Amino acid sequence: MTDRDADDWYRAISTNRVTLLVGANALDVAAALDPLPSDAPAIITIPIQFIRSQGQVVTLVLDCLETTARQMFPSWLPGAGDLDGPNRLDLMAAKKLASDLAAQSDHFSPFVRAMAESAILARPMSKTFIDRTRAEGLRRLIVSTYERTRLTVILSVSNTLTTDQVVQLVGACEWLCQQGGVTVWIVGPDELDSDRVHSFEAFPSSRYRQGSGATEIAAVYVPALAGKPHPGSEAEKTLERALSRCDWAFGREWNQPFHVSVLHERFVVDLRWPNEHCVVEVDGDDHRQKMKFERDRERDVVLQVHGHAVLRFTNRQIFDDVAAVVSAIENFIKNKRSPAPRSAPIEGTPSDE
Repeated sequence: MTDRDADDWYRAISTNRVTLLVGANALDVAAALDPLPSDAPAIITIPIQFIRSQGQVVTLVLDCLETTARQMFPSWLPGAGDLDGPNRLDLMAAKKLASDLAAQSDHFSPFVRAMAESAILARPMSKTFIDRTRAEGLRRLIVSTYERTRLTVILSVSNTLTTDQVVQLVGACEWLCQQGGVTVWIVGPDELDSDRVHSFEAFPSSRYRQGSGATEIAAVYVPALAGKPHPGSEAEKTLERALSRCDWAFGREWNQPFHVSVLHERFVVDLRWPNEHCVVEVDGDDHRQKMKFERDRERDVVLQVHGHAVLRFTNRQIFDDVAAVVSAIENFIKNKRSPAPRSAPIEGTPSDE
């Protein structure tokens, strides 16, 4: 398999059946699809810790998709960028925008209105929809955020499933495919004893190995979309809203892969000004974990050795005082753009000689 083939491995997976990615784990697949390639489906990775029944797995997946869509707001609702609620005026505006969206698209108006209300109030939907309506409605919202036509859900499960758990898991996955229009990939098990699951053995795991020893994810994971703030990061979206009002902030790139040198794999940083060699990282609480903290430091060293300044800000810094964060970035960018001062002439020597 060539490097190009390794990058495009996801193209070979069937979109209309449940697939087991043999030899793959959640972290490696996440690394391979972050940021999301332009021709890949929208991707959501969900850890499944307990399997009791088919219905329980379906409900868990739909709950996770709803939480994800709520976090992605206002990306899927045109015109809602300035709505932050919770207040009556923003709620009324969000519902009106949702009705307008449904009138101009294939979204189901009652569902998208209920989802907009859920996002403004930051709580689960109060209106009840049947599972099929819920699955289809959430799929449409998420793929519109990623500007894709398909949604793939990756379920990260244990490698020690009982026969009954396999039956319940596969049944839930088939329901999601057939009733929700969602493609499902399973990672974790070495094999599944089911003739209803297709095994895909071409995932280039060694190419994307994270090297930490960990194979599981602890929470729902969504990849960044190249060129935009991470749809699941409120801190990145808050920073971008502030930067979008700054004339000096032109030339910035969100979540774009690049190579610092021919000796290194591609880097994906949160925010970068390529011409000014400035990297800005937005660190959530997970960056305090030992493994991620060490990896951040290693990346910082590589970036700095190759001429990039790395400015790191925590989510809390952005939420508490985004103006101060923007000011710090502005000072650096403007200093980089300022021409170097001319050396003063030596006393007694004509300046034009």
